[in-house]
Amino acid sequence: MGGTYPDTIPPHVHSPEHPHKNMPHAHRFIDPRTLAAIKDLSLIARTVVDGFMFGGHQSRMTGAGLEFNQYRSYEPGDDLRRIDWKLYARSDRFYVRESEVETSVNVRFMLDASASMLHEEDGLSKFDYGRWLMASLAYLAGRQGDAIGLYTLQDRLVTALEPQRGPQQVHRLLHRLEEVEAVGTWPAWAAVEKLFTASPHRDLVVFVTDLHEQQAEIRTVLTKVQALKNEVLLFHVLGRREHDFAYEGTLEFEELETGRLVQVDADRIRQAYREALERHLADLRRTMYDLGVSYHRFFLDEPLDQALRAFLTRRLRTH
Repeated sequence: MGGTYPDTIPPHVHSPEHPHKNMPHAHRFIDPRTLAAIKDLSLIARTVVDGFMFGGHQSRMTGAGLEFNQYRSYEPGDDLRRIDWKLYARSDRFYVRESEVETSVNVRFMLDASASMLHEEDGLSKFDYGRWLMASLAYLAGRQGDAIGLYTLQDRLVTALEPQRGPQQVHRLLHRLEEVEAVGTWPAWAAVEKLFTASPHRDLVVFVTDLHEQQAEIRTVLTKVQALKNEVLLFHVLGRREHDFAYEGTLEFEELETGRLVQVDADRIRQAYREALERHLADLRRTMYDLGVSYHRFFLDEPLDQALRAFLTRRLRTH
């Protein structure tokens, strides 16, 4: 399968649900399955960001290059860049840095909308997880005053919402996320090249993808986008069962992007699959490191606070 995942079984599959052995997981933040009950994407984004801000997982970072004048108490809706985290650490209260000069960046959100993102575990798909993650990051960036844009990538249709600032842009982006459907495969570089080469700025580009590719097409895009001197942040979404191969017995799997079916004895190939997958993931991390891409891996049962922290860290580096 393009060398991306072990050839012992097609990756990113739809398969019958099987009893899953209890897997310890400490939900430090908001359980994604709880978010699934909310439905409304805007409310999900606010819930995640507000939970990050007030749930004990705040990033201990200083301001974002603003010219400081004075402090005042934080109020809902304030620019998150203005919170003084060092003062919070001393006082356990949020204070906002008043300023005269603001800086902002263009943040381009790239969502993998190919069919492999429909892989589902415990009622939650990678596509839904990716949309929640992207909505939360966009909501956070919008509140920071950044210009945000959205690009949904698939071979059948590449849609673009060019970066703009303001609350209406956040609403437009969330609306696009609610409408998009996952179909087809990842597009060739020729289909997306103009999205990146047309920008005169050095942008922060955020990819959310399962990295399922046939012939390194996703890594080709990452390589070329990084070569254009952009800051690139990669969120790799994986299923826990997909990673651990926590299936039992003889099963038939469907490769979601090609429709290919294959029967496997899960118990017999489990160890070979795990070993091959770990080799692949180690190679992927090295490749991203060599490219200068900030790589972060997330499982479908993991909360989103680490993604927000990673985004803020990368965001401040652009100043």
